[in-house]
This record gives sequence, structure tokens and C-alpha cells, in this order.
Amino acid sequence: MAIDPIKLPVLAQAKEDENWRFRTFLKGYDDENLDEVVAGLTKQVWAGIDCTKCANCCKTVPPTLSEEDVGRLARRLAMERDEFIGRYLEATEPGADNPWIIRSTPCPFLKDNLCSVYGDRPANCAAYPYLYEPDFNFRTMAMIQRTFTCPIVYEVMEKLKQVTGFGRRKRR
Repeated sequence: MAIDPIKLPVLAQAKEDENWRFRTFLKGYDDENLDEVVAGLTKQVWAGIDCTKCANCCKTVPPTLSEEDVGRLARRLAMERDEFIGRYLEATEPGADNPWIIRSTPCPFLKDNLCSVYGDRPANCAAYPYLYEPDFNFRTMAMIQRTFTCPIVYEVMEKLKQVTGFGRRKRR
């Protein structure tokens, strides 16, 4: 792993002001292929990082769950839905797409940096850190926050700065 997950918050803090300037830069960056660029960088970075050596997301970010996630996990654990909710979840905001959130961190299903319910993990966990989602340019605030948690996001942001020419001085 290129970045030690323990040092990641310090690295991200050192880059936070720059990342906010980068966010502003991206708002004026005219590239309709930005999502493809981000996806390509993500694939490249992800190939060099073993998430099971990190598991920072599972240690620090409680996922939200849909009703479908709740049912699937309750079945996986051979529990009644209400028992599963009572043991692991609390309600999120009324009307939220995902009405439940894991109430503890690290995630109770994290065992030796591995997800013990991996095949049935919540959809939010499967999609994390959301770098393959469309409209990256509209999600940069969340990406800046994720630089503190996910080495992949941190490295993708740094590579994206290079690819887009952010910070290069204009020559006269």
C-alpha cells in the first residue's frame, strides 16, 4: 500500500486548502470526459492498493442501509429483521433513501480487516468510495472529505490534479 492509513488524515489535512482550490478549479474545467478520466485513474490507483490492508472505511465510516440491505443481511445472519435492526442499526433522517445506519464504528462485521458479510454487504459499502459514479465534478466536496479516510481517493485526487494541469503556472 502506498499510503499508510494511519498517516492519511495528516496527509489529507496538509492538502485540504489545496483540495478546496482544486474544487474551484474543476468547476471551471471544461472536460466532458472528466468522469472517464477519474474512472481511469481510479482503476490505476486501485490496482496498487489492497483494501484489506487498510479497511479505514469500515473502521471509520458507518454505512447507511436500504430496506433491501437490511433484509439481505438479516437473512445472512439468520436473524429476524427486527432483531437485526435492534442489534446493529439506528434510523437515519425520515424520508432518506437509506433509512438505516450502522450504529457503531468500526463496523461490527469487520473481522481482521475483512468484511464477514462481503457477499451481502450493503450497497453503499460495495460502491465506496464512489469514484466510479457519474458527475464527479458535482461531488468534489464529498471527495475532499474522503481524502481523510480512503487512500484511493487521496491518490486519485493527487493524480487528477496532475492530469488537469492544476497548479501549473501560466507562462507569459
